[in-house]
Amino acid sequence: MALLHPSAPLVPATTRGLQREHDVLRLLESGLPDGFDVFHSVDWSCVFDGRQLHGEIDVAVVAPNGHIVLLEIKAGPVIESDTALGKQYGTGPVARTKDVGHQVRRLYASLRTRLQDAGLGHTIVTTMLVLPDHKVLSSVLAFPGDRVVDAGGLPDLPQHLRNAHAAAPPLTAAERERILDFLGQTLQVVPDVATRIGQLRTLSAALSSGLATWVPQIAHDSGAFIVDATAGSGKTQLAVRLLTTAHRARQRSAYVCFNRPLADHMARIAPTSTDVGSFHELCVAEARRAGHEPRFDAPGVFDDLAARWAQQAASQPPRWDLLVIDETQDFAPDWVQTLLSLLKPDGKVYLLGDSEQSLYERDSFQLPGAVTIRCSDNFRSPRAVVDAINQMRLLGEPVQARSAYQGEAPGFATYAPGQLGLITAVEACLKRLQQDGIAPQDIALLSFAGQQRSEVLKQDALAGLALRKPTGRYDAAGNALWTDGALLADTIYRFKGQSAPVVVLVEIDFAPATERELRRLFVGLTRAQYRVECVMSEPAAAALMERLGG
Repeated sequence: MALLHPSAPLVPATTRGLQREHDVLRLLESGLPDGFDVFHSVDWSCVFDGRQLHGEIDVAVVAPNGHIVLLEIKAGPVIESDTALGKQYGTGPVARTKDVGHQVRRLYASLRTRLQDAGLGHTIVTTMLVLPDHKVLSSVLAFPGDRVVDAGGLPDLPQHLRNAHAAAPPLTAAERERILDFLGQTLQVVPDVATRIGQLRTLSAALSSGLATWVPQIAHDSGAFIVDATAGSGKTQLAVRLLTTAHRARQRSAYVCFNRPLADHMARIAPTSTDVGSFHELCVAEARRAGHEPRFDAPGVFDDLAARWAQQAASQPPRWDLLVIDETQDFAPDWVQTLLSLLKPDGKVYLLGDSEQSLYERDSFQLPGAVTIRCSDNFRSPRAVVDAINQMRLLGEPVQARSAYQGEAPGFATYAPGQLGLITAVEACLKRLQQDGIAPQDIALLSFAGQQRSEVLKQDALAGLALRKPTGRYDAAGNALWTDGALLADTIYRFKGQSAPVVVLVEIDFAPATERELRRLFVGLTRAQYRVECVMSEPAAAALMERLGG
């Protein structure tokens, strides 16, 4: 299989032409063998006929021997004559026809000029015109017929590319690598970071919609469903689909999770008729409804509130037609029983969780008669990150990488515990991300240390960026108070259940690598959609190296 550059998801096809380009790319990716590299949407600029010109190469294919074939893709109807092929742009009075051959020659001249300037002038470059929706009829063309692939010959395009330079003397491995660097960097094939992040969010949501599509179609007399699915599998989308369906049916529903930040997020995207909250948040609401005002500074206040609600619920009539409990791996059995007691006899309950993300020492609970659904597909994390998770054996069973984005393996930087190296290493990491074009609002800085012990969360700013972090204080309604800042900084525990384009995991400090610590690392790594960086202690790095070596 050929390697696409960039490997990020393709921009959603909003036009017929772009859709056909995507079809050709997929044909090349699957039809060409290993060793071929396929670049798409390559920006170029050159001086042609005394003018500065700009444009885009649809596709550039680098063969295993290092030589290049440029593909110009013209979807839709093409105007054909005995001497030329033309493509009409626009309609009515502003319509104009461009000579396709002239476009391709200009493209060829641009790349030859740039290769010459880069000291790669000995590279063989040829061009092909791909007409996926047109059958060529003329026998006389200004563009050589053997380098035109029309609709009838499209399935054979990969074979044409394999034959294009088969007899040419190969470049050295170092020269071929320079060609790849040239296309990937000099011509800036990598898209704008913000654009790529937006594409990833869109495509990840589309890919991970599987659970939301087929799980609601499962019927069972018990009305109870346990969904044990790995991080990034689409549990949040499933929850929203279930709650939306209940809302349209005028049924009363509730969504209950463990982490308050996740509840706040769900409150923004769930139907307004849904009762949304963390378990303890709902405990507070029930206590106030009964006339009890909690003292949040009192030791064990939340355990007391949970016990109070359990007593109240036993005497209350059922209220929910649908109950969705998320992050069930963090729920105590009595919490689940309290919630189930408020489910109507013919109601449905969905328990969403991931046993591999259990970070608290809770007793497990059983739900007799429930249907259990398991999913190990991760659509959120870059494939390279999932590969690293499996190589480090963070979980008992491997995770299946399903993202369309290959991405990069996690970056690792180390520091010596108790020394000033921690903050220096964190700031160096943040500066690298900014230099790579990543905006502060796309970064989540997550500490493995608790909020009280974290040295990072004690900082007001890092790498010139003010931190937006929890203060540890709450308002009268029990809402956490935050500082103002451009860079989100929080703990792994609080951020669980959420995600961000770029995640920086800091203060990773453990030795040996226990099962609980490995799970925490798994949770942290799977928060990132685009890129993840790790700042860990030297003992923690050594412990992970032992696992890789084993």
